[in-house]
Amino acid sequence: MWSSLWSSSSSVMDSYTEADALWYLNPTAQQRAAMMELRSRLQRDNLTVEGHDDDYTLLRFLMARDFNVEKAFSMYRDMRAWRLENRVDGLYESDPSGSAYPQKEKLLQVYPHFYFNTDKFGRPVYIELLGRTDASALFATINVDDLIRYHIWTWERYLRCYLPACSTAAGRHICTTTVIIDLAGLSLMNFNSATQKLLSTFSKIDQDYYPEHLGNMFVINTPMIFRGIWAAVQPLLQERTRKKIVILGSDYLPTLTQMVPLDRLPDIFGGKMLLEPYKSVGPWQQQRGVEAEACADARVQVSAGGWASGCLEKLSGEELDAGALAASALAADGGPDENAPGMDRGGALAAAPASALPAPV
Repeated sequence: MWSSLWSSSSSVMDSYTEADALWYLNPTAQQRAAMMELRSRLQRDNLTVEGHDDDYTLLRFLMARDFNVEKAFSMYRDMRAWRLENRVDGLYESDPSGSAYPQKEKLLQVYPHFYFNTDKFGRPVYIELLGRTDASALFATINVDDLIRYHIWTWERYLRCYLPACSTAAGRHICTTTVIIDLAGLSLMNFNSATQKLLSTFSKIDQDYYPEHLGNMFVINTPMIFRGIWAAVQPLLQERTRKKIVILGSDYLPTLTQMVPLDRLPDIFGGKMLLEPYKSVGPWQQQRGVEAEACADARVQVSAGGWASGCLEKLSGEELDAGALAASALAADGGPDENAPGMDRGGALAAAPASALPAPV
């Protein structure tokens, strides 16, 4: 069983092409027609959001709803209402250095996460060292309300700073990310029950308001129980999602370097670049002024979020914590197959990459 799961996970990269990674650059005629219809409806009802009305954004919302225009319209409308209610527009622009969150340096120590270069397609690479996360220390460092607000701020920085810089460097539009989740040293002691409630909030934000930003995810140094959970969850996922997720053990490097060249990986993963804990490096550093300083910081981000609810809630406490990591960031990928028995579009997993955001695709 394990050898079968192992080979099917690592061989996914053999079928993952540039067309898969950059699908939004060449939408089909049907996808483009759906995009035009969605834009027309949004413009008719005066619902477009400045900075979120480009082709790529509309295509992401449509992809999150399987190109059902009615569902994508509702999703976009809800996103607009949420941004107005929470005063999200201008959040990053008014504070590009993140001065409202003086805890961010200490957060990196208790929850190590950072961006490190780009993958072979030019997409930013986001890394979380979940085995080094200290949930108790995290909540002692920042209160929940501030952490949620910071979570939103970092999403806005990702959109306004990181992605534009990567797009310029790649010479084409980049709107997705490769995620590496390292479970080395992971213990159930890393997590507590309070994080499940926090993750539920993060999951909704990521899934509903910033959909389809996950490019690929590599979960490395996985313990045996995690692989068991993944084996049960995998059949419930959509095919396009399964192609993005790769579960690996300690021999991850040959597969990982198929996506991220060795000279772009940090030395802690066997790469050739020295990691300065835990500083982000990448094209965004080339920007000048205050914004460049802001872009140099790592973001406390559940990168793509997680799914809050579903089948894993029925597992035992130990299985839940292990399973919480099983598809981190999948929320932003549209969730599980909505036709699978017992599943809803909201999700099957109790958490995801930052599921380690101590409990999060």
